[in-house]
Amino acid sequence: MKVKLGAGLVTAAFLCMSAGAAFAHSFLVDASPSAKDHVAASPKLVKLRFGGGVEAAYSTIAILGADGKTIVEGAKGAPDKPRELTLDAPDLAAGKYTVKYRVLSSDGHIVEGKYEFTVDAH
Repeated sequence: MKVKLGAGLVTAAFLCMSAGAAFAHSFLVDASPSAKDHVAASPKLVKLRFGGGVEAAYSTIAILGADGKTIVEGAKGAPDKPRELTLDAPDLAAGKYTVKYRVLSSDGHIVEGKYEFTVDAH
């Protein structure tokens, strides 16, 4: 009887640890410009940093205008910064923009999200 209970506890502990590992995807932890940010001038680039490694070759960042149309799309990564992606931004006029991203985590999971920032008028 004690052996079965012990084996059950070990199995339960293993399942809890496995579930924790399954949720360790590369979620966005920092962005520049950040969500709801108001910037005085058009940013030169969008920089996203994730909690885990991302595969730049299979990831994209897009800047969308207020009309929802894509202005620019792409993503660059650097081997020495596996948790970071950047996108060169064109000159953006005053207005509200959406940054949309879709990244492949190093653990094989796809993470998607979006947020808005505003370029203020001078």
